Parts: sequence; structure tokens; C-alpha cells
Amino acid sequence: FFSSRRRHTRYGTVTGVQTCALPIYPFVNYSAKNGDRHALRTRWQSLDNNNDNNQGNFSDQFYAEYQYQHTLHEKLKMTTGLVSIYTNARGQLFTGGNPDGHNTAQNQAAYLQLDSKPFDRLNISAGVRYEQFKINDKSDGKPVFRAGLNYQMAEATYVRASFGQGYRFPSIAEKFIVTGVGSINIFANPDLVAEIGRAHV
Repeated sequence: FFSSRRRHTRYGTVTGVQTCALPIYPFVNYSAKNGDRHALRTRWQSLDNNNDNNQGNFSDQFYAEYQYQHTLHEKLKMTTGLVSIYTNARGQLFTGGNPDGHNTAQNQAAYLQLDSKPFDRLNISAGVRYEQFKINDKSDGKPVFRAGLNYQMAEATYVRASFGQGYRFPSIAEKFIVTGVGSINIFANPDLVAEIGRAHV
């Protein structure tokens, strides 16, 4: 995929941008005779943004996820998996991390979810996921939990309840971008920390 465009801003500046993106998505799905399911999903994405204002950037991202599903009981199913993501970014925009604009990011995760249907009208699910992030030499990790139920009281009438936690680590761009648009300057924030939240209904 290749594109070329000129971007205008409300401050009167014009930027020429040439973008070249190459995504490849190999995957394998396998279903065993006993009903177990295996899935391997991978991705390599190469992105080159060539700007004519000395603010270009280039990145390679590698993604891999293995997922396994197993029926523990006729009314209980287990889904578990592993995720790994590696990003190698280089660019004049990201000099807030390293003077040469070269930064790396890693994310590893492991998860487990149980889904149960005790009887026809009720579905229950619960899961846990552990996230580990690293950008350059700084890392952080945290487990997050979720649970929910769905009960059908009558036709087209449901009662739902859920609880979930969220954990988001800042990206390379959010921590290290250094740029400007007209009279506005954007500075790096290398001390930006992860966001943690929760929601329930």
C-alpha cells in the first residue's frame, strides 16, 4: 500500500507526506477431534511515513497470539492464550526518547477466561489477563479482571451485569513525540505513566 498526499493545517502550513505500508497476516486454525480449538495469529506490519518537513518516521511491528479453547464440561468452556507484540520505531518525531529517534516497545500478555451456561437462560463469564509492557528501559505490569452475566427473563428481555478493569500503557508517540504545527510546539513526556480504570454496570 502506497499513498502520497499534501496536508494543510489551519495555521497555513503545508506538509507533503508519502506513506508506504506493508501488512502481512499469517494465521493457522486447527480443530481437534475432541472439540479443542487451536489458533495462531501473527502479523508483521511495516510503516514508512516520509514527510518533507523533517518529521518522518518508520516502524516495524511484530504481533503473535496463540489461543486455546477447551470444553471442561458440557456447560463450562475455557479459553486461554498468550500474546506478544514488539515494535521497532525510528524517526525524527521520536527524539524525546533517544536523540537518534530510535525507540522500542514490547507487550506480553497471558489470559484465561471461563464461560458457563448453567441453564438455558443464563450465561456467565469471568476472566483474568496479565499485561507486561516495556518501552526502551522502562517497564510495568499489572493483572486485570473482568466478569459478567446475562440472564434472559423473557423474550427480548434481558438482565445484564458486568465488571471490568482496564490498564493502558502509553505508546512511543505519546511519550516521545517532539514536533510543531505553526506556532504550537509539542514536547515529549517521557515520565508519562500507565492509566488504570474500571467499569461496572
